[in-house]
Amino acid sequence: MGLRALVGTEGAGGVYVARGVQHDGCPTMVVPALSVLLHELCGHSPERAAAVLLQTDWSRLYAVPGTGPTGHAVGVPSEGYPVQTGRIAEARAGDREWAYLFGGHRLHVYPERGPKRWEAWACWSLHELGDLSQLDLLEVQKAGYAAQWRASDYRGYMEAVREAARDSTRIRLMEAGR
Repeated sequence: MGLRALVGTEGAGGVYVARGVQHDGCPTMVVPALSVLLHELCGHSPERAAAVLLQTDWSRLYAVPGTGPTGHAVGVPSEGYPVQTGRIAEARAGDREWAYLFGGHRLHVYPERGPKRWEAWACWSLHELGDLSQLDLLEVQKAGYAAQWRASDYRGYMEAVREAARDSTRIRLMEAGR
């Protein structure tokens, strides 16, 4: 199915309103698409870009190189999912690996990390989005993946420790019952 993401807005106090991207939700795909959406399709208006994003969930959201400095955005709508809201510091990431939220005049990027929690990872001025290189985005993506893998390894390790403790308890109970 690929990496899943949220795209939307983040207001004061960390409250977000977002829709899902079902496939290819990594920074190297989504950030260029958001840049094209913001600067070329919505006339540099984060409010208009957010309104477009919040109209529907997205199967995919990406930029195709072509005319203009950054290409054009392609959004493949996906129906049937509700708008998601919450506080970014408290909300569980669920099945989403990344979140991209417009807040003020910045784009905030959050990878899922830890016990399915969001962690602030990158924050760019909306004016610099079009100037970000694929290398810049790839560095954020690689660092986010590394953090996610470490968290996943830790969660797997802790589950193995819990399972070993349950097995040990079962064995002791069985031996005590003899």
